[in-house]
Amino acid sequence: MKFDSQTLKDFKGKDSQTYLVYQNGKRVFLSGVGKKEKFTLEKLRNSCARAVKYAESLKLKKIAIEIFNTDGKGFSYGDIVNAEVESAILGTYSFKKYKKTKSKDEEDDSRINEVVLFGKAGNEKDIKKVINDSVIIANGTITARDIGNEPGNYMYPDSLAKLVVSEGKKHKYDVKVLNEKEIAKLGMGGVIGVGKGSENPPRFIIMKYNGGGNKNPIVFVGKGVTFDTGGISLKPGAGMENMKMDMCGAAAVVGIFNAVASMKLKVNIIGIIPSVENMPSHNAFKPGDILTAYNGMTIEVQNTDAEGRLILADGVAYADNFKPKYIIDMATLTGAALIALGHTASIAITNDNELYNKVRKAGDEVFERVWELPSWDEYDKLIDSDVADVCNIGKGRAAGSITAGMFIKRFVADNKWLHLDIAGTAMLPAAASEYVPKYSSGVGVRLFTKFLINEANNN
Repeated sequence: MKFDSQTLKDFKGKDSQTYLVYQNGKRVFLSGVGKKEKFTLEKLRNSCARAVKYAESLKLKKIAIEIFNTDGKGFSYGDIVNAEVESAILGTYSFKKYKKTKSKDEEDDSRINEVVLFGKAGNEKDIKKVINDSVIIANGTITARDIGNEPGNYMYPDSLAKLVVSEGKKHKYDVKVLNEKEIAKLGMGGVIGVGKGSENPPRFIIMKYNGGGNKNPIVFVGKGVTFDTGGISLKPGAGMENMKMDMCGAAAVVGIFNAVASMKLKVNIIGIIPSVENMPSHNAFKPGDILTAYNGMTIEVQNTDAEGRLILADGVAYADNFKPKYIIDMATLTGAALIALGHTASIAITNDNELYNKVRKAGDEVFERVWELPSWDEYDKLIDSDVADVCNIGKGRAAGSITAGMFIKRFVADNKWLHLDIAGTAMLPAAASEYVPKYSSGVGVRLFTKFLINEANNN
């Protein structure tokens, strides 16, 4: 596409620069990505999302996006198409299903319903697959965002379980739900203990997708605390409304399964979601209680607001039954994660360097970055208990994210394992980028779908 000299003078293509021109009666919106030698896919994602949001503000129904030409600067045609498609979809996300009184702009149907990509010719079959997969992954991310944004009076353990069953039927993967009696019979004292205080009983959700033959599965365990008051160790009131998002780990697992099953990836995965509501009541578990986890290990409870690790303990211990290749848990686990890395990256704690390197590579590729914190023996000693096998918090406030991860590590047996604390990246006080919105971000879906694509391609 060619432009007149005045346009070229006004629009320099700087990163984040935008410019609207008219050509042959058509509106053309230019969105800069900066200097070519400093080009990144993340700049392209933000540029594309910015343009699509502007088009939506004009109430356009159909738009065309040029496939960006990098002149062979290390990015494949598929990478460019994927970045543009995902960001175009994710950039216009909003959660307004409960908003009944709407402004004039909101009442107007401003959704774009058709996007056309144009650019240099490529292999049509390959590009169609990239587009299709990109749409699937974006939709999986949107599902995770939606689940995370649901209010606690609508999203509680049983309603989450029913939603996962529905998603499984829609996307063709198996789902089994254990009720409170079945959970207790299995000896999952962490799940039962945390769930005792609520009139909404816990659920233990098991998901299965088998696309990789007889290979050992990769097990994903997602923290499913549908609302977290802190229990008897009650949280401060300010900001507690955001604890409806304390199940974003579970939401990500659902989004991953939707994407992987829809793409028919040649991998085997198991999903485990222990789901509870952590409430104070006459029946709630208390500081000083001792719980017995699924693997028989006893846990001293010193703080009922360190509840996520208690249900994850049962989840990762149960995962051992599947003889996993890897166990990966995701959780909005600690406020300390925000202190350590803010909202920019998720914390990883692992017992396997190869697994971490694979996850970090996938995170860098999709810009859902992870950073490893150490899991040295000195940190493990901080969760020793005088009266039980392990304590659910460390000694003092130091290294809170690490001691939480070390707690989970005690329950993974001899399996290769990675823990991802997404407290800083899943629940956002403001938009992180042009395509990652405020509140529930859906983090983990794009990261681990890419990880699984890489696994499938390398097998």
